Amino acid sequence: MIMRFFLPLLMPLVSLIVAIWVFYDSQKWGYTVWRGLLWAMGVFLALIIFLPLYLVARKKRERLTAEAQKTQSPTPLTICFYCRQGYEGEPDVCPHCGQKLRA
Repeated sequence: MIMRFFLPLLMPLVSLIVAIWVFYDSQKWGYTVWRGLLWAMGVFLALIIFLPLYLVARKKRERLTAEAQKTQSPTPLTICFYCRQGYEGEPDVCPHCGQKLRA
């Protein structure tokens, strides 16, 4: 008798909790607020369909983010003519030997 009463309340509650997690997780992965809300609403309304879709899209976004971070090259170092040490930017004097770099 008690299960008969609580079972219909359990599924919407589980869907709501998972939808809230999807929304916050989508924000963490860089989705816009509206896209996160769409994912959360889809998960709430059709959990069995949209949760696997979200997890696949999340994995794809995670892989693309990791590839983008790998391809970003660090800023190239300029070599000092006098001490042959590398430095970043365009300083007036070498940060290593103190030699004037610009006239």
